[in-house]
Amino acid sequence: MNYDLKLAPKSSTKAALKKMLQFLRPEKKQLVIALLVMILNSGITMLTPYLIGYTIDHYIQTGQYHGLMVYCGILFGLYLIWAWTEYMQTEVMGSIGQRMLYSLRNEVFGKLQSLPVSFFNQNKSGDLIARINNDTDKVNQFFSQSLMRFIDSVFAMTGAMIFLLSINLKLGSATLVPGVFILLFVLLVSPWVKKKNAVSLNRSGGLSGEIQESLHNFKTIIAFNRRDYFRRRFKNANQENYKAALHAGLANSIFVPVFALFSNLAQLIVLTYGIYLISVGQFTIGLLISFIAYAQNFYQPLRQLAALWASFQTAMAAWDRISVIIELKADLQQLPVGEDNNIGVVDIHKNAPVIEFDHVFFEYPGGKKVLKDINFSLQKGKTYALVGPTGVAKQQRLH
Repeated sequence: MNYDLKLAPKSSTKAALKKMLQFLRPEKKQLVIALLVMILNSGITMLTPYLIGYTIDHYIQTGQYHGLMVYCGILFGLYLIWAWTEYMQTEVMGSIGQRMLYSLRNEVFGKLQSLPVSFFNQNKSGDLIARINNDTDKVNQFFSQSLMRFIDSVFAMTGAMIFLLSINLKLGSATLVPGVFILLFVLLVSPWVKKKNAVSLNRSGGLSGEIQESLHNFKTIIAFNRRDYFRRRFKNANQENYKAALHAGLANSIFVPVFALFSNLAQLIVLTYGIYLISVGQFTIGLLISFIAYAQNFYQPLRQLAALWASFQTAMAAWDRISVIIELKADLQQLPVGEDNNIGVVDIHKNAPVIEFDHVFFEYPGGKKVLKDINFSLQKGKTYALVGPTGVAKQQRLH
């Protein structure tokens, strides 16, 4: 059976998200708390610009400073609540992410224990370590940090869009036009960004595998004076990892300048069209200030989503590398061990062999047989040397 992880098919984004959310099922209660806190946070963010504009039009321009002080106190209280919601979001989602990371790593490692030897012959140990350690951490970073900001940004954008359209439909519509171009850009570029991140993670796993293999065989390398050969292999793997990481970094950073460009264009539309509406008596200065704040509340989260979307694509690429292990179907027969059957229980007598090969056959994927009807036994207390065709000897003393 072929267990080469590099040949495994990649899942779609929708299917990947559905499978990842299975690890969040035990966190339903905490997720509801986090969602409520996010809604409160977004509600305060949406309310404060309107209060500022109202205060300017009704109290500052009219010289009613008592009302100004009252509304300043209200705004101060809202900002304190907003700061508390920010802290709660970080604490709750951070805890959820760590528990998800714990479960995910247990799931991957448990799957590895159920796979046959042929799986480990086809895949490097260093790459598997990278998948368990680094790739799971990429997924955790998205859920514990980026997901919270992602949802919060969506709430803020939705609320800002509602206020923009309700204050002035024409000006609000004109302000949101650049956002449509941002959405089209994201849809077109995201598959390319995910592909670049997937290549980078694969090269990183390959580099880890090269390092692990070199360190594991370090004594043999020194004994046969082949440091030049392994040095060249490491240099090639490091060079490939460098190029892939560079390309992934450039792909991830492409969102930020594009989002900033359209965000600045939206601010320019608000200023020019808003000043025109004030000149014809259809708008007030307070409403224009509120409108500018809502436009910022819409496009500032978009700027954050530029970085968050890159993090999301990295997490999706990392999940592809993790999920191929979880979804593997093992053909290794699992024998039960218990008191009723004695399976797996070895009764070692004084002269009994510790390891015994009885008519053992083995072949690599593709049909090449390397062991055929092998029979031998290893006795306790003796030293044996097994020398392969490459000239590498391995010794194990059985106690």
